[in-house]
Amino acid sequence: MGKPFYNFSKVLFNFCRPIYPIRMLGKKNIIKKGKCIYACNHLASVDIGIYNVHLAGYRRYIGKKEYLDKKFSKFVLSHYGVIFIDRDKPELSTMREIFKVLDDDGQILIYPEGTRNKGDEKKMLELKGGLAIFAAKSGAPVIPVLMHHRPKAFRWNYIFVGEPLDICETKGRIPNAETIAALTARYAYELDRMRVILDDYVDNKRWKKKNRLKDGEKSEALIRWEAEHPVPEGRGVVNPPAAVTPDQADNHD
Repeated sequence: MGKPFYNFSKVLFNFCRPIYPIRMLGKKNIIKKGKCIYACNHLASVDIGIYNVHLAGYRRYIGKKEYLDKKFSKFVLSHYGVIFIDRDKPELSTMREIFKVLDDDGQILIYPEGTRNKGDEKKMLELKGGLAIFAAKSGAPVIPVLMHHRPKAFRWNYIFVGEPLDICETKGRIPNAETIAALTARYAYELDRMRVILDDYVDNKRWKKKNRLKDGEKSEALIRWEAEHPVPEGRGVVNPPAAVTPDQADNHD
């Protein structure tokens, strides 16, 4: 029942759009169909509905198995298509289900921090290795997604969809510990870099025509950050061409 309930919930969540207004950056990077992994930060329970509405397409979510302990969350999320995982000792059957979704050209959405961030909303928690494992084994590109701050009713928020990352050198098998660490470090780097771009976008109101950067132009904040934070490298990781800032024409939805 996953997809029908997911689509039905999307209709319901759409009625909440005026309550949680969103401006999108990098909307062109959304992949509606085809194998990929969305890696999102997680600041509140309502994130699920917001991502559902603003990231077009159907995908399975990865959720912690603790949701199964409560009848309501178990019923709703199971019908929603959530794949429940033990964060400490993932069961082989669960891993196979995730890989099957991706092997069948499907999509998953994962919170790579492993849990909701209840602390500083502008700093990601340490990323878990699951994202790297799923990407390397399946060969699926990773689309990093960042929400600016914890959602609040009738307060503007911002979602930045980054360019797909296809950085796994060896695909089709579970990576070793060294490769998992290297890939995870690279994904964390990209999300931190996106935070600099997103903060600049919000602080300087880049959605206004007079404040927009030119295509490919970097803010002073990003230039400084990149100078201080070299791109992490490691065995098993391919470094694609350096990404540029979001296309400004795509930043005023």
